[in-house]
Formats: sequence, C-alpha cells, structure tokens
Amino acid sequence: MTTPPWGPSSSSDNTAGVVTRRGGFRRRLQDHYLLPVVIEDIGHPVLSSTGTLTVQVCACDRDGRLLSCSAEAIFLPVGLSKGALIAILVCIVILLGESPQVK
Repeated sequence: MTTPPWGPSSSSDNTAGVVTRRGGFRRRLQDHYLLPVVIEDIGHPVLSSTGTLTVQVCACDRDGRLLSCSAEAIFLPVGLSKGALIAILVCIVILLGESPQVK
C-alpha cells in the first residue's frame, strides 16, 4: 500500500491540519496562501458556511517528511473540527483531480 499524497494531522492543542505533497505552491514566492473554503449542503433551504484556510508551505524531503517550517499554520475561523477539515481536504482533492491510489 502506498502513502497517499495528503493526510490529516492533529496536535494536542485542539487544532488540526492537512498535510499535502503537491508541487503547486511556491515557497520562495510566498510561504502562506489563503484558501477560501465554502461548504454547502443539498438540503432545503441550502445551508452553507464560509471560512478561510491558511496554507503554510514547508520544505519536505522526497518521501514527504517535513524538513523545516517557520511557524504553525493558522486556521480562520477558529474552531473548525477535524471532520470539517477532512471534508475540506476531500473537496480540495476532488477539485484538483488528484485522488489517492491504493496499490
């Protein structure tokens, strides 16, 4: 089984994050990217929530292991649950057309 190019991470201070291995972000140009996230359901009435996810670009080795990172990523608004972050991650992967493959 191969390791997928992304995965959730959590810490003891009640925060969670998403770790990705993707070449689309350029650390030399910018070390933080603001990613607007909109989550909608298909109910009646349609409910939605909007937030901003700050993506911090870190240096990793070829296997995806973290080498260096300046500061912790910031999530706005504060209080996104791990489940919400995983749902956001799945949406991002679908939008990018990169689904993890299990061998």
